Amino acid sequence: MPVSTLRYDGKCEIKLIVNIHGTEIEVNALVDTGFTAGTGFGLKLPVEFARYANYTGTGYVQVADGRLVAADSIPNAKIIKVEDHALTDEVTLPAIFMGGPRAIGILFLQRCILNLDGPDRTATIEF
Repeated sequence: MPVSTLRYDGKCEIKLIVNIHGTEIEVNALVDTGFTAGTGFGLKLPVEFARYANYTGTGYVQVADGRLVAADSIPNAKIIKVEDHALTDEVTLPAIFMGGPRAIGILFLQRCILNLDGPDRTATIEF
């Protein structure tokens, strides 16, 4: 399994290449363990990336403070590269397009081993 070392300074970001219906985009996504499978989504992308989708669903998403926020979504964003490692088998995740930080959640992280080392300000992810 490939292993990447990430910077960890109270938050952790990971570089991804995401394929949205044929368009590949580099994304630095916040590793968000609170972004659970219960939301129905595994990846949060900026609103402007919805233009790459061949189709979107529309609806409302409940955010952490309880507000309902309008968002577009697709069921099949594909992660094809993590850090400098191309994936042998792409990982398909449902994605939402909305404001705020880009984020990757538990639907992806549950496939990985993630270690956070606060004192050394590093993290490793094995996938």
